[in-house]
Amino acid sequence: MHHVRARRHWILSLTVAAGALAALAAAAAEPPAGEKKPPVLELDEKPAFPLPAHLEQRDIAAGKMEARKLVEAGGDLFHTVYNGLDGVGMLRTVGGKPLHRFSIGVAGGGQPIAVGAQSCGGCHGKPFAAGAGAAHTQVVFDDDGDGEPPFRFRSTTSTFGNGLLQLLAQEMTEELHAARERAVAAAKLRPGVAAREPLHAKGVDFGVLAATADAAGAVSFDLTGVVGVDPDLVVRPFGWKGNVTTLRAFQVFPATFGMGMMAEEFVWRLPPEAQPDPDGDGVTRELSVGDITAMTLYNAAQETPESVERLAAQGLVAAPAAEDLARVARGREVFARVGCASCHAPEMRLANAVYEEPTKRGGGAYLDPFLAGKDPDYDPARPARLDLAAEGDPPRVEPHPAGGYVVRLHGDLKRHRMGRHLADEPGPQPPLTAALAPLEIDGKMALIQPDEFLTAELWGVGNTQPYLHDGRAGSLAEAILLHGEDAPLAKGEAGRSEAQEARDAFKALTAEEQRAVVSFLKSLVNFEVEERSR
Repeated sequence: MHHVRARRHWILSLTVAAGALAALAAAAAEPPAGEKKPPVLELDEKPAFPLPAHLEQRDIAAGKMEARKLVEAGGDLFHTVYNGLDGVGMLRTVGGKPLHRFSIGVAGGGQPIAVGAQSCGGCHGKPFAAGAGAAHTQVVFDDDGDGEPPFRFRSTTSTFGNGLLQLLAQEMTEELHAARERAVAAAKLRPGVAAREPLHAKGVDFGVLAATADAAGAVSFDLTGVVGVDPDLVVRPFGWKGNVTTLRAFQVFPATFGMGMMAEEFVWRLPPEAQPDPDGDGVTRELSVGDITAMTLYNAAQETPESVERLAAQGLVAAPAAEDLARVARGREVFARVGCASCHAPEMRLANAVYEEPTKRGGGAYLDPFLAGKDPDYDPARPARLDLAAEGDPPRVEPHPAGGYVVRLHGDLKRHRMGRHLADEPGPQPPLTAALAPLEIDGKMALIQPDEFLTAELWGVGNTQPYLHDGRAGSLAEAILLHGEDAPLAKGEAGRSEAQEARDAFKALTAEEQRAVVSFLKSLVNFEVEERSR
């Protein structure tokens, strides 16, 4: 017995020793703590598509993917650097003209937007993933597609807070449509007499709508008193012109044209002879309907821009010095006093923070009827839902003490005439419906004038320079001064900026007051609790 026990002990000792030696050998093969393993380089050429397969809208509609998983998948799709095997780039325009795969200089003509990106995140990356873009990420449009100037330039905007902007726009549109219905009801009570109804939504004045009914009850509208919104009274919260209705469209167009990753829901709109590979790169179904849904939810989930004071109160950043906080407070007061806050409204109330894709909210104006008819699983009765107040990326939108939520956007989601100095050279542009088509009213295309721009939301302005629609302003003070001219047209003349008086009032401030205003604006930032590694 003693011999057997001793043998077992000896075997156990050998086993332990062998295990220890193996562990030591493994430890020797591992890099020391704190050091990274050397990268493994991929020597095979293969697509970069980040998911095992394209996402299917039928699975999303069936609830097979929870919202946060969709957000994660959408983030992977948004930030992946695609290659030619994925279909990135275009070898011909949708009209059939040959192109270089990346036509940054609008080479070849016939292409309305320069194709120069391999990922969405390659442009939207400042100061955090999905943020704004530096000057070199400008998008170049060639409206007439001839490859010759004049071109239209657009700075890359941040996606932070975009889900909240669509929710605000939907609720504002519902208010405006309710006003239109009141005008119709009043007009029918007194045929032949115009019923005038003020248009207000979340405290923003969009003018007056007049409705007149004939003896048979048919109603016609006088839209001459409507300002800052399209004739269909749909608030469009995206694009420098406020010409894009939905966050989904803001995925489809840049992916399709800016990257050449042709979304199948766009391809379906083309003539049969152009399908299934309109850009001629040998790759079809480059982004599925489900892929675009996931990317839309990823964008909707982005952080809510915040003030430095609130970030400090949450312990997310160091508290500014007392003198800096005092200067920010002073700047906030001066900003309102000179008139800037009349358009850059400090906050709005949001009733419902649940983002739906697709949705019938907003009177159905934010639903793509073409896609709903083409794909039965793009169904507003079975949407993907994301509660931005609970499931969005932090910092999140805050509850309002009186109910709903407070959105500190410093904007009004309204278009304003910014004068001849900032006007686009190529001319008027049509707003786009949720169906990706130009808006037509009574058979006539609606147009946004060259000097009309949506009020830029100032949340996040503190770390998303350069500024203005074409990036012409390299500092906040410069951006303010470009809101008008030193020698403006007379009041009431076409071509005078609506912001001329506020701009002049800022210019007349003392240097210390101007510094305070800039400090206030610098305190409005995009912030990520934990920066994503992309």
